[in-house]
Amino acid sequence: MTQIERRLVGIGVWLGAAAWSGCTGDLANLTASLGGDTPGQRGQVQVLFINNTAYRAVFTFGTYDQTDPGSVPDARQFGNDPDELLLEGDSSSGIGSLDCDRVCSIGGSRMLALLAANGDASTLDPQALVDGVEFFEVPEDADAAPISRGFAPPFEALLGVDFPCHSLLIIHFEINDAGPDPFRVAFELISSGSPR
Repeated sequence: MTQIERRLVGIGVWLGAAAWSGCTGDLANLTASLGGDTPGQRGQVQVLFINNTAYRAVFTFGTYDQTDPGSVPDARQFGNDPDELLLEGDSSSGIGSLDCDRVCSIGGSRMLALLAANGDASTLDPQALVDGVEFFEVPEDADAAPISRGFAPPFEALLGVDFPCHSLLIIHFEINDAGPDPFRVAFELISSGSPR
């Protein structure tokens, strides 16, 4: 081995060690089990939303694989139309199930881009395809349109880093007294092994 080859190997080892120490979260995310009992099978992740604001929350949420540009997220929406799922102020949703995947997103731009590129647009409410969560005041007059009161920024949790498959993700929407955005998203995890 020539001196140049030894230096290249040394640089490669150093870069590998630096990358390993800087991206162990990425590695955990990319190697975490998808929860299935057989190869290719996926488990589920449960999601519960608690809206601790006085306003209706409108958003798209789902799970997806950030490494696959052809994937279609397993997504659901809460909208403004009474014929759709609604998440009113000071209320909570039922517990829903999503396919376990590498990322669980609430209004994240990567998930929205995958839905636009690979999803069925006819099944999606365009008003709920927003970055993050939009909050609406619902007038007492049933004929009046809901009034936007602002947004919470997008939220993403990573499989293997923030949650495992077969867990319950509890998402809280809160008034953001301390930050620049009027609303915020808080996250709580109950793993499948928890006695709660």
